[in-house]
Amino acid sequence: MRLPRHEHPVINAGVLLSGESTVVTDHGKRHHLKSGDPIVEVVDIGHYGGNEGKEPAEIIVFFAGTRGRPISVREESK
Repeated sequence: MRLPRHEHPVINAGVLLSGESTVVTDHGKRHHLKSGDPIVEVVDIGHYGGNEGKEPAEIIVFFAGTRGRPISVREESK
């Protein structure tokens, strides 16, 4: 499974609880994560993530946003 391309206008961080995930930025950088790895996502840079493992990827993420403003913007929303 692959999430659609999107951007985060605010900082966020979390941890990959289970499974595997690969994040690919518009700059061509790839970051592969395994269960237990910390996540600090890119801000204002387009990217997408995909599960390349056999089990579901579960992530817990905390966003530092502002009420009334989006924490994620999908490509088709721009």
